[in-house]
Amino acid sequence: MGTLNVDAINDAAGSITALDVTKEIGIWQFVSTAAITAVGNLSITGLAAGYDYLVQLEAFAPTTDLGILFARVGTGAGPTYQSGGSDYRWIDSAVIDNADSELAIFGTQTAGNDSGNLCQVEVLLVNPGGTGENMMARWMGTMDNQAATPNQARVIGGGAYIGATTAVTAIQFGWSTNYGTNTFKAQGDITVWRRRRS
Repeated sequence: MGTLNVDAINDAAGSITALDVTKEIGIWQFVSTAAITAVGNLSITGLAAGYDYLVQLEAFAPTTDLGILFARVGTGAGPTYQSGGSDYRWIDSAVIDNADSELAIFGTQTAGNDSGNLCQVEVLLVNPGGTGENMMARWMGTMDNQAATPNQARVIGGGAYIGATTAVTAIQFGWSTNYGTNTFKAQGDITVWRRRRS
């Protein structure tokens, strides 16, 4: 039986050897992080071609009770966020929606705005900057509603932007209760990573 040498990537001083992230393929590179403030939308712009992106929202909640976390993609330099009635297809553990105006990250489950509610979810964007194919996403996490029983639910799902096969340059998160108007509570963080595809 062989030995797994966990220390193989360490240098003589014991610290991890610096990687050239401009050349490393399949390695997640940190892009940015920010505290979530009381805003209607969380937008990540400037998605570059040739990368997958991972967006992590942590310890967040809606200001208005019983919100479903939605996501819409943006195209072009503007960007223009797509919200046509058949621009998206998504699925969670209980629902399949073949034509929608957004990706319903929480499916049909609703998050509460009670003190102590802490939702968290990771959204993987697969080749958003590619052309000639639809941008796909998958997500997992948990959502909180302290006033409900049970008060926490698993979030697992996936979907696609099916409105066009053009490059996606942005993704935006908002709430079902009134997209772009109802706000996130000023709590938690949003962090973005990317990895090269080739």
